[in-house]
Amino acid sequence: MRFQLLGPLDVWADGRRVPLGTVKQRLLCATLLLDPNEVLHTEHLAEMLWDEPRPASAAANLRTYAHGLRQGLRDQPDGASRLHTGTGGYLLEVRPGERDLDEFEEAAQQGRDARTRGELRQAEASLAHALTLWRDSPLAGLPLPRTIAVRLTRLHEQRLMVEEEHVQARLDLGASAELVGRLRGHVETHPLRQRGWGQLMTALYRTGDIAGAVDAYLRARRVLADQLGIDPSPWLEALYRDILDHSPHLTGEPQRSLPARVVIRGLPPAVDTFVGRREEIDAVRGWLDGSTTSPVVALHGPGGAGKSALAVRLAHHLADRYPGGTLYVDLQGSDVDLPPLRPIDVLGRFLRALGVPGGAVPSDVGEATVAYRSEIAGRRVLVVLDNARDAAQVRALLPADGSCGVVVTSRRMLATLPNGRHLAVGLLSRTEAVGLLAGECGAGRVAAEPDAAARLVELCGMLPLAIRIVGARLASRPGWPIARLVERLADPGLRLSELEFDDLSVRPSISLTYAALCDGGAPGQLCARVFRMIGSTRLPDVTVRAVAALLGESLARAESALDRLADERLVEPREPGVYGIHDLVRLYAVERAEDEPADERETALRRLLEMYVQGARELERITNAGWAPIGPGDQARPAWHDLPEDPAQAARWLAEEHPNILAAFRQACTSAPATAKLAATLAWASVASLHRHGYLQEALTLVDGAVATTERLGLTLEHCAALFYRAAFNKGTADPSVVEADLLRCLDLLQPLDDRNRIASCLEALGNLRYRMGDVPRALAYHDETLALRRESGRSLPVGATLSNAAQVRLSAGAEKEAFADVEEALRIARDIDAIGLEGAALSMRGQLLCRTGRWSEARECLDEAMVATGRSGDLPSRCEALLSRAAAHLRLGDHAAAARDADEAGTAAVRIGDRYLLAVARQARGGIARAAGDRSAASALEAEAREVISSLPGYREPQYVEYFGQL
Repeated sequence: MRFQLLGPLDVWADGRRVPLGTVKQRLLCATLLLDPNEVLHTEHLAEMLWDEPRPASAAANLRTYAHGLRQGLRDQPDGASRLHTGTGGYLLEVRPGERDLDEFEEAAQQGRDARTRGELRQAEASLAHALTLWRDSPLAGLPLPRTIAVRLTRLHEQRLMVEEEHVQARLDLGASAELVGRLRGHVETHPLRQRGWGQLMTALYRTGDIAGAVDAYLRARRVLADQLGIDPSPWLEALYRDILDHSPHLTGEPQRSLPARVVIRGLPPAVDTFVGRREEIDAVRGWLDGSTTSPVVALHGPGGAGKSALAVRLAHHLADRYPGGTLYVDLQGSDVDLPPLRPIDVLGRFLRALGVPGGAVPSDVGEATVAYRSEIAGRRVLVVLDNARDAAQVRALLPADGSCGVVVTSRRMLATLPNGRHLAVGLLSRTEAVGLLAGECGAGRVAAEPDAAARLVELCGMLPLAIRIVGARLASRPGWPIARLVERLADPGLRLSELEFDDLSVRPSISLTYAALCDGGAPGQLCARVFRMIGSTRLPDVTVRAVAALLGESLARAESALDRLADERLVEPREPGVYGIHDLVRLYAVERAEDEPADERETALRRLLEMYVQGARELERITNAGWAPIGPGDQARPAWHDLPEDPAQAARWLAEEHPNILAAFRQACTSAPATAKLAATLAWASVASLHRHGYLQEALTLVDGAVATTERLGLTLEHCAALFYRAAFNKGTADPSVVEADLLRCLDLLQPLDDRNRIASCLEALGNLRYRMGDVPRALAYHDETLALRRESGRSLPVGATLSNAAQVRLSAGAEKEAFADVEEALRIARDIDAIGLEGAALSMRGQLLCRTGRWSEARECLDEAMVATGRSGDLPSRCEALLSRAAAHLRLGDHAAAARDADEAGTAAVRIGDRYLLAVARQARGGIARAAGDRSAASALEAEAREVISSLPGYREPQYVEYFGQL
């Protein structure tokens, strides 16, 4: 068969053109042909065929297209198909010499090799043949996705290089006049390619048109200045001076054969099981495009990420661009057993590899650098500097000649390298990780236990080194099921010990860096202590403020230490002030935490808890005009506290710290009684903000833990708070009798304490619960009792909150005038004291009252204000209620699309706050909107979904939602 990509896509079999079907089917064929003989996963193929959002039928359509191609891609009508189904995808079999792209690359390489050997006529013929294979732009006529278009751009670059190499071969053979027209067209189309300008200047000079050659140089200089703001390259300027000086070497006499040079082959073999990294390979191939300003490509990433394997694979991919060969060295910058190589030692190796006799190699690093750069100049060699410690180790090893390329790997980002292009090498995707495991231990075993394989690579943290280790262990134990190794790695305390086999191990790649910190003087030892503290507290997200609290140091010192840890790849920067840590590195940190004295670990944990308590208090103060549930907290703020000061900062603070609050709470609950009590205080201080901002699971976990801890420690007041918040979060999710039991138990505990403020909170919660159950008389009684206690306290914020909550109940009881008076007073209080949380809730309630009294347009305007206010405060429960009421207003005013949007957003908010009753209302609302729009089928499905949700929640029926959307 013959596969042609260098032009419109064509496939030939036995002299006949194969029909490839629809555009999508042709695009599938093209995608498979660009990576022949490799299994391309269906997810990747779908990305190539469809933009987001993909059609629901994408998977089925892909199978249809593959079936169509399979029928056509046969050598003979009754022969076997070249399209094969692999694990999770498809493979298109292409044999040597069948793809025009391979023939092009092979002919081009043959031409380069012949020119290196001085065989100019053979070089010209091979390069000319390579160019004849191009019929048009690659895959002309197909709608190409961006990823493929980028790859084809690189292919166009290859063609331009071959075009210029062919011209150069002809110039070397003495041609001149016959090339002028071709070169003029080339520079007109590609005016930034300096090699083309130089070739045009040479050809014009040889024809005797010296003025034309000078004019070509001036035009090139003008174009480069206008479009790029740069001067011509030194070699183009040198050519210009040679033309002015009538240099003898510019004559058109054919060159004699050049002396043969040894092609350096110092590259290690590529890893057979290499997977993924397509984007990284494409990026580097684009950077190392053979131009005269090739950059230094610097790959950086954590130990075990596969940087070395990627560098070797890249070097093999780039062999055609560097016919002089490859110089490779392992610099041992992060080797456990060997010291880093000195630049002078590497220079000696390289000079000897380049043909310099051992006795002629300079012993001075400066002289050796000059000799190395002189020897490598013009040889088009790729230099691979693997496992570098720092930029100083690398700098003397960089060629000065633009014809040579450089690839460096290191753990740290070597940001000071000249002309560096930096590429982070991260973890594998799940699909790639499973593919690597299959390559190591056998595809059949992975296919037989797909769930266990997925869990195994997850336990390896998607780290290539760890996956290679478990793959090797499985390969050495062919009778083991994968599930057995999963069981052995499941224990975090044993996992690093299990990740060892033969000469491979994960732990040493981490311990080397940690040991260097411990031996690195005071700054390094501080970093080592931070690393131990991270392990001690098991923080999911490492933030500067958390580390400052653990250390009891300033934020600046904490950030400096974390930056150093990031440089050493023990943590990874995510965004300003926030760092991540790989699971396996975290396990090593947990091991090293035992080196920290127990009392210092306990003290550090208490500092962290106190910082979070203060932060949670500030969140409530910002929302509630200075009020917080756990008192004023008048103690002086330590230097390491970084607390929010406005609503935007509050949202960001909670977004960054909510996982850490939960982790610190869990650890503190099992600590000494004083620390466990502080954990209970943290739960009391933070759960309302967590719930209000949509961190439901974290809030529920804190509440459940606080109920158990406070009961165990006999902390009555804290236990009441935990019961109260558990009831608040279960309202709309659990049976109302369960919620009521928690509130009544809380009330029983508070009565002997005569804590009237908290008694009022319990009574108000009971009123809200009874209203949601549709029991208006009892709800109103609870709210009236609450309001009397609130007014007696003289504190305006809780008075406003109770007025807002009671307004809905009063309207249901028939007291419309009093209901509006209550909500207007609540709104006035909110604005007087700048309570943004109360303002959002009161505006939401006022909008609901306007809806229920038929003032739909006025209601919609009020609810628009409520949306702005709840957005500022982050109050998701009030926002959800406002959205449902605004959806009702839009529906009554005939705007079905806006109503549907609000109902959908309300459903999303209900899920985030865990309120299944409001979720059922949102689905019921969506069904009513669909019915009003004439979509009966969708309406029936949505209403059935609402009934299914509410079936597990007997006893809930708020009057306003029944009025809006009907009885559930």
